[in-house]
Amino acid sequence: MKFSAILASALPPLSVISTPLVAVRDVATEASIEALRVKMASIASRDADARAIGLVKRYEHCDIVNVATTVDCWWLPKHGGNGNHKVESIAGTTNNIEFSCYTNCESVDGNTSWDWAVNRGCYVPGAYTDDTCTRANLGKCPFSATDRSYGGCSGPDT
Repeated sequence: MKFSAILASALPPLSVISTPLVAVRDVATEASIEALRVKMASIASRDADARAIGLVKRYEHCDIVNVATTVDCWWLPKHGGNGNHKVESIAGTTNNIEFSCYTNCESVDGNTSWDWAVNRGCYVPGAYTDDTCTRANLGKCPFSATDRSYGGCSGPDT
């Protein structure tokens, strides 16, 4: 009986003591979330300012078009071939995929441009990207000569 009386009298003070700890933890979490939000806003602002004056290359956001289902994204700018492999298949329609540059290689429907999907690490034939991904908008890939040599591409990379 004495033990249960002691236990019953000790529980309410213990719950009061633990409540402020939860409040402190919640304040710390809210503060860290706010600090992260400010940091990300600052980074986004800095990047936007750099792009505005031409210091950072923008990516073009393009859609996959001219396909009924999916288009394959390849490690090298060519279908198949030695050392080449399909990285993934991308569904057609509105995808808003980031492309950074292009190279020329195997012709697909009369189009020799292969566009580099920067966040996916592979090439999509230019015949399957929308009109935002033009050669003029993308610019030549700085690594295209190496990829073209592995890909077995012939002719100049114009």
